Amino acid sequence: MIPFRFIQCGDLHLGTPFKYLKSLGKQVDEAVNRATYRSFTEIVDLAIEQQVQAVLITGDIYDSDTHNLEAQVRFAYECERLSEHTIPVFLVQGNHDPAESWTSNIRLPETVHVFSSLQSERKPLLVKGKVAAYVYGISCSEQNRADNVAQFLKPWADDPFSIGMFHGSVGSTPDHEVVGPTTLGELTNSPMKYWAIGHIHKRQVLHESPYVVYAGNTQGLHKKELGAKGCYLVDVSATGQVTMQFQETAPIRFEQVTIDIASLANNSDMVEMIRHKKEMLRKLKKQILLEIVLTGTGALHELCCKIEAQQVWLQLAQEEEKNKFNFVMPYAIVDRTAGVTDWTARRQMEDMVGDYLRSYDTLGALPKAEQVAQIRNLIEARPESKRLGMYSNLLTDEILEEALRRAEVEGARCLMGDTDED
Repeated sequence: MIPFRFIQCGDLHLGTPFKYLKSLGKQVDEAVNRATYRSFTEIVDLAIEQQVQAVLITGDIYDSDTHNLEAQVRFAYECERLSEHTIPVFLVQGNHDPAESWTSNIRLPETVHVFSSLQSERKPLLVKGKVAAYVYGISCSEQNRADNVAQFLKPWADDPFSIGMFHGSVGSTPDHEVVGPTTLGELTNSPMKYWAIGHIHKRQVLHESPYVVYAGNTQGLHKKELGAKGCYLVDVSATGQVTMQFQETAPIRFEQVTIDIASLANNSDMVEMIRHKKEMLRKLKKQILLEIVLTGTGALHELCCKIEAQQVWLQLAQEEEKNKFNFVMPYAIVDRTAGVTDWTARRQMEDMVGDYLRSYDTLGALPKAEQVAQIRNLIEARPESKRLGMYSNLLTDEILEEALRRAEVEGARCLMGDTDED
């Protein structure tokens, strides 16, 4: 067979605003607004530089049914750049940009093939005019998003190499909407040589021979999407052997650092430790949005609990990043420190605080889903919950999990009052 090279990327979400972030200053805001576009531009630059034979995009080019016009124009422009270098684009539509929503008059080059959502299609991937592989795909639509679309992708027996593309869920995908559900077993039992899949934002190779690959999203969009984001550069040899290289293209990273307060004696120590953590990350030479988590026990615990102190530390750290191109910009400080109370011994006491802590342990031993369900039941059982009205929708699982974590120490301290010494 003919060796070839391609790029797999997906979940571009062009023009999507970052979540959980307020304004962090003009310089950072501008970088954030351009981040998704810059990442895709880097992917196109890489495709041209590496002289790939195709770019595969596995859905969610845009972020909603009503596509941002700027995003459409920029996407078309980058596809035109690829077309100028005779690099075809094969793409499927995802649940955020389903087939019905692609109604724009902005034309894409003829070298871009958008797979149908009505039926699977088979397209040749050419190298110097000869077929090196066939690409099979089916797009997501409002009608088929609950269907196992992978079952319709059936490679022909005489294919030199076969690649299947779809946007969907493989197996259990907690915290993700189920789209085009299938199983890893079904994919690995297929004669398809390579599965290129979108929807899950975490890059992962689920299986080799055949390859089952999520490239993840090209730019992290919120604090849970930590670390490097980009695409896979994939080589297929004359014997059909696959080798992959991850290429970081995202201009901005979300990162998280922890600071153990055990060795910190005063306010100045905290400021210096935050500065040290930033400088360690600056060595990456990337633009970074940083969450700082305070942990452990120590002399600064009481100060760490104060919102006012956290805000001062945050502002001091942010001011140091002004006018720096490769900024390391903290956007949040989270307190998870504890006092020096012997909680193990406290749990053994036969009093109200001991009862409280043992009840907490019972709830804390449950799987997370059951914990959250019980907390919701407790809230809904209280007559005060009716006052929440529409705001009850703001009580996400994440908020309830954090409330449960804080309840261990804060609830016990409220019950202890001034009767226990730290």
